[in-house]
Parts: sequence; structure tokens; C-alpha cells
Amino acid sequence: MTFEKKKINLKDGRVCILRPAEAKDAKAMVESLRTVSLETPFLLRNQDEVTFTVEAEEKLLEMKRNDPREIMMVAEVEGMIAGNCAVMSKGNLRRICHRCDFAIALKEAYWNLGIGSAMMDYVLFLAKKMGYEQVELDVVDGNHRAKSLYERFGFIENGKNPRALKYDDGSYRDEYRMIKFLADERNIVLSDRLE
Repeated sequence: MTFEKKKINLKDGRVCILRPAEAKDAKAMVESLRTVSLETPFLLRNQDEVTFTVEAEEKLLEMKRNDPREIMMVAEVEGMIAGNCAVMSKGNLRRICHRCDFAIALKEAYWNLGIGSAMMDYVLFLAKKMGYEQVELDVVDGNHRAKSLYERFGFIENGKNPRALKYDDGSYRDEYRMIKFLADERNIVLSDRLE
């Protein structure tokens, strides 16, 4: 889906642009995923498992851009991709089309500047606009920064997948399922206006 660019002022005075990812971003997106996969143990892939070709990434980004129920947003600072987030449809079947998945990744050099919160705020607004009623995500045990962010935006924990990730050293981490009900938020806003 395409959407309007949004400019945000960062805590360090720089400007960040939130915008739809484009095919021309493919190389930078693959490099960004490699960087983030090295910087945190909380993603599904190790750095050496980021094997997407630029051509495959171009096709993926173009597909997401043209799909009215999918979002791939990039956060750009001084011409560099600082991070991205995505809304992914659960499918078009009537029983599940009200639900979507959410994912976010941000390079460590851009932590604590307000980018994660800005992306969350904007993408949740867009998800509502697209007609989704609930947003779902998984968060790895120990990823306190992300979990705190999600909770600040109204996500609640609703399940656990023990030993969901297995690391190269043989250790495991659990994964927690979180959900945000967008439809309830609409009702709260409506009821606030009525009082």
C-alpha cells in the first residue's frame, strides 16, 4: 500500500521520514536486515541467513507497495534507512481478514531517538484506516525494549510458545504472542466523545 510520507523530528534534532518502501530501496533493505540481524538476537534470522537477492527484494517491495492490505514502511534519516516496519495480512478469507501481523526492525545506531514509537503510531493508524480490527505480533523473551514499546501502544500478551527459537549455542528462548484490538480503541474514542 502506498501512503503519505510523514516527517518526524528526532530527539537528537535530526529529521526522519516515514515512507512506503520502494523497489529502489531493495539493496539498502537487504543490507539493513543483515545489520539488524547481527545487532540483536531477537530476530528470526542470523546474519548469514539473510540471503535475499536484490532482485527478489525488489519484487517483494513492489508487491507490498501494490497490495492495498500490506504495508512496508521505511524510516529514513539523512538518506539512510534506519529501520522498517510491516503490516502483513493474514489473508482474504472472511473469518480472518480482520487480522494482520506486525513486525519492526531498527538499527542500533537509531535506538532511543523516537523512531520506533513514530513507526508504531503511524502504522497502527494506517492499519485502522485499512480496516483491520486487530494487530498481532510475536516478541522474544528477553526483548524488554520491544515488549515495553508494544505495551505502551496497547498490545497485551495472550500466549507463549516455549523454546520457539533455538540458537547456535544450543540455548532456547520462548516467544510471546501479543495482540492489539483496534476496534475496541475506536469504541473508546467514540464513547469519550459522547460523554
